[in-house]
Amino acid sequence: MTTRALLSAKVTAAALERLAATAKGELLLCLPHLSPTAPLVTPDLRDGGLETWGDLLALLSRRGIDLRILIADTDPLLSPDRHRAAWSHASGFADVVQGEAQLVCATHGQRATGLRARSLRRRLAPALAALRAEDPARLTPVQRALLSTGPIPCPADIAQSFAVADGLGAVIGGPDLGTDGPAGLALAVEDADFCGALRGQFADTWADAHSSGAPSLAARIAPVACPARPQSREDLRLLRTLSRPQRGLGPRPFADDIEPTLSRLLGSARRRVLIRTAAFRHDGLAQALAGTASPDSPEVTLLLPPATTGTWDDARASALQATNLHLLQTAFGDRLTIRADPTACEKATLCLIDDVTLLGSATLTRRACRWNTEAMVLARDPDLTQALHAYVSAALTGGKTLETATPRHSRSWLPDDLF
Repeated sequence: MTTRALLSAKVTAAALERLAATAKGELLLCLPHLSPTAPLVTPDLRDGGLETWGDLLALLSRRGIDLRILIADTDPLLSPDRHRAAWSHASGFADVVQGEAQLVCATHGQRATGLRARSLRRRLAPALAALRAEDPARLTPVQRALLSTGPIPCPADIAQSFAVADGLGAVIGGPDLGTDGPAGLALAVEDADFCGALRGQFADTWADAHSSGAPSLAARIAPVACPARPQSREDLRLLRTLSRPQRGLGPRPFADDIEPTLSRLLGSARRRVLIRTAAFRHDGLAQALAGTASPDSPEVTLLLPPATTGTWDDARASALQATNLHLLQTAFGDRLTIRADPTACEKATLCLIDDVTLLGSATLTRRACRWNTEAMVLARDPDLTQALHAYVSAALTGGKTLETATPRHSRSWLPDDLF
């Protein structure tokens, strides 16, 4: 078992490129923001005439590698910029890959129906009106279809971010994995059990995308063969969220490892807890952590974005988080530090709980823990956890304290699981 922390964007990019370039038979990519024009940083690859990720994946497809690329799409009206970027990236890769390489651009398959879905459709109406005013030539195929069908809310996302090569090596992180962002944090893992389990998560996501009607942008879609599914171990474990479409507002949970594991770890914390995440709106997780408060309770540090944006109801989402933060402030007093991290939305969620590290895509929200498609790695490694704690703590120097809002109760037809 080998796990290595990747502590900068350049180091992460190099590890991801090396993983892809050395794949012998299979490369599975689920990287939401990977662009075909993203420049390569590895000197050997550039010296060989490869300049971008498009060049690298084109070469791998010519070699006959079993290449599968899943570009995660999102609701085209709630997040139009992300939607257009996803289709732009997918189209760019489709232009260069060859042979039997397979490529899909897919949303989570859940489509909201029923009375509560009407509320979501009303929220999307202004975005649809703006779409009608645009030049049709600039619209994606999905956006053009919406002009005739009207809003079809997508309440769940494919948020996971990882790459797996040959079922033996992987890089796993957050939304910034595969981008040239100013900072990065990911884990490189070489372990057959963990990577085999992560490969199984990709296979499930791939099959769900196909079942939901995601079109092929390259070779015809075929299932990822998984005759055997390795189980990751307790000291290096895959945690995942996976759900399947059903009638109603939200999807049917299928795998929900993240929520109970986090609840158990937070509820048993003894020395220290450091959490960096784009959102902490899960009331059950906040209650589990607050339950550890005592005269000898752990030091708790939270790094959160300064504002809540991009949700179905930002005011409601902010109120849920404010309630959690107020609960924790009451429980821990001056043993709780809350800092503003403007980059937290694009980074991997990181939870350091005593000697345990959790890193991956899932925010501390009910939506991530129950509805989305998410992947995290749990590593019981005191040295790794200490190194990450020191790295993040050093970056905290001079950081601004996050001013928390006063909790407000608001009545809504929309469930907390949407947030």
